[in-house]
Amino acid sequence: MNITDLIQSFFGSEGAARLGQAAGLDPSSAQRALGIGLPLQLDALADHAATPEGPAQIAEAIENLPRFDSVQDALNAPDGAQNLQQAGELLGSVLLGSRSGGVAQAVAGQAGVPAGQAQQLMGMALPLLLSVLGQRGVNAGNLSSVLGGLKGGLGGLLGAGAGAALGGAVHAVTPPTPGGNPVPAPTVSPVGAPSMDGPALGAPALSPEGTLDFLKEQFGGETAERIGGAAGFTGSAARRATQAALPLVLNALVQKGRTEAGATDLLNLSRPFETLTTGDGHLNTGVLNDAAETARVEGQGRGLLGGLFGNVEQLSGRLGTALGGSGASAGRLLALLTPMVLAVLGRRARNGNLGAAGLSGLLGGMGGSLAGLLPAGLSSLGALLGAGGAAGVAAATGPGAVRASVPPVAPAAPAPPVTPERERRGGFPWWIIPLLLLLLLGGCWLVNRQSADTAGPAPVTDGTASILVTNPSSDANLPPQPFTMSGTGPAGETLTIQDEGQEVGTATVDGNGKWSAELPAPTVGEHTYTVNSGPVRSEFKVNVAGEAPADAGTTGTASTGTAATPAAFGISAPTADQKLPAGGFTMNGTGKPGEELELFEDGTSLGKITVGEDGTWTFDVPSPTAGAHTYSVKGPDGAELGQVSASIAAAAAGASAANCTKNYTLSITDGQTVSEPFRFGGVGKGTGYSVTVKRGARTIGTKDIPLDATCGWSYQSKPGAGTISYEVRPLGDAAAAPLSKVTLTVKK
Repeated sequence: MNITDLIQSFFGSEGAARLGQAAGLDPSSAQRALGIGLPLQLDALADHAATPEGPAQIAEAIENLPRFDSVQDALNAPDGAQNLQQAGELLGSVLLGSRSGGVAQAVAGQAGVPAGQAQQLMGMALPLLLSVLGQRGVNAGNLSSVLGGLKGGLGGLLGAGAGAALGGAVHAVTPPTPGGNPVPAPTVSPVGAPSMDGPALGAPALSPEGTLDFLKEQFGGETAERIGGAAGFTGSAARRATQAALPLVLNALVQKGRTEAGATDLLNLSRPFETLTTGDGHLNTGVLNDAAETARVEGQGRGLLGGLFGNVEQLSGRLGTALGGSGASAGRLLALLTPMVLAVLGRRARNGNLGAAGLSGLLGGMGGSLAGLLPAGLSSLGALLGAGGAAGVAAATGPGAVRASVPPVAPAAPAPPVTPERERRGGFPWWIIPLLLLLLLGGCWLVNRQSADTAGPAPVTDGTASILVTNPSSDANLPPQPFTMSGTGPAGETLTIQDEGQEVGTATVDGNGKWSAELPAPTVGEHTYTVNSGPVRSEFKVNVAGEAPADAGTTGTASTGTAATPAAFGISAPTADQKLPAGGFTMNGTGKPGEELELFEDGTSLGKITVGEDGTWTFDVPSPTAGAHTYSVKGPDGAELGQVSASIAAAAAGASAANCTKNYTLSITDGQTVSEPFRFGGVGKGTGYSVTVKRGARTIGTKDIPLDATCGWSYQSKPGAGTISYEVRPLGDAAAAPLSKVTLTVKK
């Protein structure tokens, strides 16, 4: 069994499920996260093994770790999960260097799991991964060649998730021969995956001209229109906007990559976004099919803008004016496009075996051709290209540039000779003590952070350990009321939150990588919030509109004291990240009187809402499943007006629907035109309800739905476009007259 087979077996479905349970993740999420994170950890170990002190440090860690027979073996020991987590924290800071925090951030973003659980899972996985390497006889003598053979070829390690993370072919390495040298096994490459031996088949030459042609193809046509549309531009203006923004983004990357150090930063910054590309380096447009994923990319992109562009506000304003749109939409476009372009360039560079110097040269050759990418009639934007442009595009060493650095490490002592395996099972936690010594030999990164005043400047946090704001979302519409801002970041960091440059709050990132802050009510209008921690910051905008609370002194008129009619959209309840009890709940907010809106839950339509004459709206959400959900509202033109996330608690243990006596309700009304898929339901009495689905006079299906523990019921449908009728009857009484009959027009 070669190393990749052993890793797959060790972290298989049962092992992943046990680790996931310890980290608070379900089995499928844990396996998906490990499929992304383990290749990233191996890739980082390979990078560290290429440094002068790396092989000795990794080999010493392997030598001092127990040889765990299985994940279960490690977790079943006293305090097993806690010991693994502690060992992972100690080892990660030394052996993974500046990429330690970035692995967890990438796993959280790409696997769709909370940052805290991702950090905990990968912390436990690292010592287990090193133990597996030890089981295959990896030591100081063969470490570099083994990890070097694995590097770049980890994409198929644990399935599709790993392919999304690294996109490489799997190069299996057999156990070392008696002489200590590993014997390469036949290469196993997923379909379409590149070989480590050269660029992907069919890829254009990595010349400046060929790369520009490739980028024009990737960000042209329908893709350009979809990206522009996601940023708020409509019709033909959406495509034109994306094509105009592309050379501006490339110019920022060219300026950043003028030096080899800057190009190294770009390669590091691109890694968390590799799921935005396919294995052969093409843009993965599937992300644009998922509104929540698109919003997440935009939020992460905003965290990049401050380090790549000198004056984002001015640049967005100039771009928006030239396109005949708003600076807010132009800012959203830059936030979406930047990580996509960075991902494509980073993947192409790695597939083409380009290092930092090669990427720097490639980018440098593009600079003089960027103006030629501008669409006809927008040549005035050429003034924004180049370090001296009117918008002040940042040079690689300009203010706010994101820099990656590896914590300083002192030369390690030579690795001790490998001794026969000794008994390690008794007193399980003892093996952590040698890891503490390894930490000291490896440069004592934690101590260096605490004594920065005597040891020189503290390491600059790299762009992969970014600060992300998860709520509210970028360009959200908020009422002028106090709200909770929350997100993820490097554990232990103290964050400063500013509104238009004025400090409005602070937060400390907890050990799980999460933070939140209660912020005061903003004034009506557009607000730009920044969340800062040293050189790293996240920036995003929100729109504040509607009626302010009465005690804020902003409602009413001087003459009559009557409340003003809300003029714009806002979601009042639930609040951001609110935790709600099991069962249905009521959403409400403000909007333009008489306007018809459509509510979505995680992309599934819940039906239409009509704003009342008083400028308010309300909707009873029927029985959502337990867990986190994102609710978004779209206007008559299909444009998103705002969104909010909330968590629904699970029903109490032992609760049942045996005594339900609630009056029957139905959340959807007759005659609506709804998007597919859609969901409706309500509450009721008895045991449940039966829904009969008809297309005209023909019955196409019947579904029995028992009441849940909160006396609620819910039915989701995806019948195809056309006119569909739904009849609801008491469960078990097919002859009864329908309690409700609604006819809906379904659109794709």
